[in-house]
Amino acid sequence: MKLNTNNYKYKELIKWYRKAANQPFKKALNDQIPEIKKHISGNNVLYIGLSEFKKKFEPSKYLSFIAIDEITSSDDVADSKRLPFADNSHDVIVIIHALDYTENPYELVREIDRIATDDANVTMIGFNKMSIWGLIKPLMNRAIPPWFLNFHSVYSIREWFKILGYDSSYNDTCALIPIAIKSISKYVSKLGMLQKIFASNYGGLYFLVFDKKMIPLNPIKLKFSEKYMVSTFPKSSLNRVK
Repeated sequence: MKLNTNNYKYKELIKWYRKAANQPFKKALNDQIPEIKKHISGNNVLYIGLSEFKKKFEPSKYLSFIAIDEITSSDDVADSKRLPFADNSHDVIVIIHALDYTENPYELVREIDRIATDDANVTMIGFNKMSIWGLIKPLMNRAIPPWFLNFHSVYSIREWFKILGYDSSYNDTCALIPIAIKSISKYVSKLGMLQKIFASNYGGLYFLVFDKKMIPLNPIKLKFSEKYMVSTFPKSSLNRVK
């Protein structure tokens, strides 16, 4: 679960979000955060993602923060297989694009599960493989963002968390097409409405919230009623036994 694969690439993604042509994508991400906050609650918040979006989650008093674009080789998390946090230590975990940078995404998901409390909320934001973005990615220049990232499908991520015992409480995508053109900007709202109706899971950016549900393994005391007990012998036979 190496987060420090290339610090340069992290910074390049921030530059990509800051470009004027890509402001619609940055706005779409920022607009989703208030809706996501309706589905999460807790005090011990862990944010792993781009520093560009950290301030959206800063109100928490107990905020742990890993800016993937600021990691250096001397940091504990760099090239480590474990996040530097104790088991069951955070009840809100927010991951923005960190999954896109990992070589082994399921390893990161397992680490998230390790540090999550029994009733934690986990938010995942990244680029969706099952989208037009993912479809054209092999044809794009892999040296520039976001095409050098590892895209993952909404279905794969949901399945990973389902295996670990999580329920999905929020699921949305946006940015159906990977280009922002001024001449078609007036159609963006209509396109977004059509996407929600016909292609809700196929936008370029995904926004997922998972709730961890741990069921206590308490023993169940069985109560038997004489009414439902079945004898292997008829009563008449038992009466004759002396």
